[in-house]
Amino acid sequence: MTAPIRTDAPKKERPVTVSLPAPPVTEVSWRMPEVFMLRTAGLPLEVADRLAFDDGAAWARRTLALEDRLRATAPPLADALEVAVARNLDDEHLRRRLIRLRRDVWNLRKPSPADAGAWPEGPLGAGTHRMLADWLETFAAYRRELADGAAVLHRELAERRAVLRELADDPDLRGGILLASPSLDQYLPAYLAAPGRLGKRARRVERSLLEYALRTACKTSPFSRLTTVNVGTFGAGADPLLDVSPLGTGEVKRGAARLNLAALGRLSAIVLADETLRADLPVTVTTGWRIEHGRLRYLRRRRTSSEDGDAAITLESIHESLFVLPTGRVLHDILDALDGGRVRRMADLVTELATEGRPAAEIEQYLHHLLRVGLLVVPNLHLDIHADDPVDGYRRALREIGRDWADRLAERVAAVNRLAVGYPAHDVPGRRRVLAEIRRELVAAHADLGRPDVPAPRTLLYEDATLCTRVPVTGDRGRWERDILPGLRALAQIMPVFDINLPRRLATKGFFRARYGAGGRCDDLLTFAHEFQQDFFEHYTGRMMRRRAFDADNTYVRQENWFRQEEITALDDARIEVARRMRDAYDRLPAGAEELRLDDAFMSDVAAMVPETLGTLDPRSFFLQLADQGDRHRVVVNRVYSGMTLLFSRFAHLFADQDLAGTLRAELARLQPPGAVLAELKGGYDATNLNLHPAVTAYELVCPGEISFRPAGEQIHMDDLSVEHDPVADRLLLRSRRLGAEVIPVYLGFLLPMALPEVQQVLLTFAYLGMAQPDLWAGTSVPLPGRGMAGYPRIVYGDMVLQRRMWKLHPDHLPPARTPEQSDADWFLSWQRWRRDNGLPRRVFATPEGGRITPTAGEDAGRPGAQPGPRPDHKPLYVDFESHFCLQLLEATGRGGGSRLVLTEMLPDRHEQVLRGPGGTHVTELTVELNGVRAGKVDR
Repeated sequence: MTAPIRTDAPKKERPVTVSLPAPPVTEVSWRMPEVFMLRTAGLPLEVADRLAFDDGAAWARRTLALEDRLRATAPPLADALEVAVARNLDDEHLRRRLIRLRRDVWNLRKPSPADAGAWPEGPLGAGTHRMLADWLETFAAYRRELADGAAVLHRELAERRAVLRELADDPDLRGGILLASPSLDQYLPAYLAAPGRLGKRARRVERSLLEYALRTACKTSPFSRLTTVNVGTFGAGADPLLDVSPLGTGEVKRGAARLNLAALGRLSAIVLADETLRADLPVTVTTGWRIEHGRLRYLRRRRTSSEDGDAAITLESIHESLFVLPTGRVLHDILDALDGGRVRRMADLVTELATEGRPAAEIEQYLHHLLRVGLLVVPNLHLDIHADDPVDGYRRALREIGRDWADRLAERVAAVNRLAVGYPAHDVPGRRRVLAEIRRELVAAHADLGRPDVPAPRTLLYEDATLCTRVPVTGDRGRWERDILPGLRALAQIMPVFDINLPRRLATKGFFRARYGAGGRCDDLLTFAHEFQQDFFEHYTGRMMRRRAFDADNTYVRQENWFRQEEITALDDARIEVARRMRDAYDRLPAGAEELRLDDAFMSDVAAMVPETLGTLDPRSFFLQLADQGDRHRVVVNRVYSGMTLLFSRFAHLFADQDLAGTLRAELARLQPPGAVLAELKGGYDATNLNLHPAVTAYELVCPGEISFRPAGEQIHMDDLSVEHDPVADRLLLRSRRLGAEVIPVYLGFLLPMALPEVQQVLLTFAYLGMAQPDLWAGTSVPLPGRGMAGYPRIVYGDMVLQRRMWKLHPDHLPPARTPEQSDADWFLSWQRWRRDNGLPRRVFATPEGGRITPTAGEDAGRPGAQPGPRPDHKPLYVDFESHFCLQLLEATGRGGGSRLVLTEMLPDRHEQVLRGPGGTHVTELTVELNGVRAGKVDR
């Protein structure tokens, strides 16, 4: 009965070169908003200090110092003993004893006898005898230290384990674990109740607890109260780069919890799958449909969801494609009944349409089929992701259905929402009870709907928290503009070279010019999106995801330039130039240099290679850390993200009293180019907390299958949009016929572009959604470690650290795996020796190199396991080489981390943190946005 609009294999576009006049050269001005975000680790760094094995490390240093002295004095002593052997050839017994002694000295073995007095001074010679006596004395001290090690490590292991058990009761840490890892929270009581010898499960529990404790003290990934966020403002006269009130022991944290919207999506899926319940649902026709040549054409949206109750993150999968249905009298009558966006109950439609010759059962079946294929939608089951309380909006919509089952379901949703909102006010045991009650309510709701077999999501709530400091968080705008912004601007100007989204935008323009010509126009956006997706974009995206940007020799591989576009060639040229300059700079470094400094010429020359035809905006945001080095503050760049308030808006619900949403709206209004409007793209998913944030743009793009809750004047539907190529600026843009303005899509969710539905992906190619992370070592001739280890100096520009000092190594280069007969002391000593021999700092972060593409953009989305772009399977692991616990984690990570392990220096280091107070020292991270606007012609 139904068929897609086309099923033939798409034809590959023939590369086309289009000659265009050179666009006018423009300057980019950079604007920093009035606000920034401060992230503060939930536990003080002193927690990590308390988990260090100070006595064990001191013992290891003494032991290794003695070992070094023995190894340093062994060769001259061995040479002297060799002379003594030659001098005593006539005494075979003594000669053999001296040979054995020489071998023992050389191999650091205990000689027999180990007393210098038992060796004759005359045959040895006075000098040799003194050397032997000194060596044997050192060796005896060495043996005593080795013997003491077991007791030192045994005692300290018990003490540090007690510290770790004490941390398990910290309300912030335990509260975060309760949400992030319910299974760990479940097993912790048994671990805490059994302080003796640990079994296999208890060791796993201990390692997990340790990871959470170190992450909470040493990293800043917002989730629950493991990391708090605060809004900071740039002002005049504050003087410090960052001014935060000291953190005391009585500091208060304020949290806000929200139900996992996947729970509501699961309820909606159950309702839609039930034929009896479907009859009660109010429906309307999806937007964007039209009838051509006797067939109805519309965009079909298909949803599939997982009912896996064990998944930490539950995401449905949404796909879109143009679809056609044959028209007839019944379909026309349905369209008439729902004309103008009217909403009618399914049962009422059946009654109205079941006239003579139309059996009600067949009409009902036909309507259910239209609902299944997405022509009909149910507004009451859609969520408003911009609402202050989306769950309560869902409850009200259920009430509006006006049926007993819907009222009962609404009551359960209301109960769940009350529990969720009140969750932060409880202590940890109370929170545990709240979660259990929420789960019971959801399970009961599933049972009420006839599907007790469908589990509730594993993750029930998400919580964000802010630190209630006594004074506002501020930064001196003058100092930032003078000391920090020049470096950030220089970095932002070269970011297009590394942006993996930019080639998608350019390829979209190339396809359009090839299909419609320079200056062309297409008034049917959905047809363009469908043809673009089918004929090109699907294949292009797949090839880009499989593409290896660097070959086996670490040489950059140019992109497939399907439409022979000069911009893509220029970006490739710039990437190759970056590698060449980095290679030359590295070759000029003296041996053992810890830093490679980039000069102004590097940044300006690379920036000059960036094409001028990349659009009117270049929004970027930066995760930064400040390192207090006494005479200066260094700025360390952690990550680079897209701008447009992306990293601020998701926390706006925490700061309603500060009207953060209003500040962000005003900022975007100032950023909006003349003749253009910013319109938010919701991304197609509403049953996920990854997309929750207030409305901050003046308009909203409404795709077919979506329900907008904004006033009609603020909605921009797909049939109002045309695609145009501006031949003067050589830009591809969307234009609203109703508004007579360019429409710039803005996506503020945390799903990666490839996870969005197909039409949304195409719309994103018109957006300024940057995804760039500069890896300045990629493509250079700096040798990769093979099966050994290679060190890379720190890369700096001015006082800005672009990449920390790091070491890459093969897991085989780690100390040998621990054997069953090896003691804790011997194992710990082997790691201390390894660290010394490889010249590593005391504190690093370890990450297995490589990763996989996940649908979430990040740990910085504030959800478990989320991070932008291709991400490692493991978060960076804090490693203090003087902690037996940390080394256990590092060994497990290294052995199971694949082909390569990356160690990165801790910078800011332990004593360079900027936030110190009576409650301890806290790791902090700043989110700062910098938005580039291209305006004004410049002659060159």
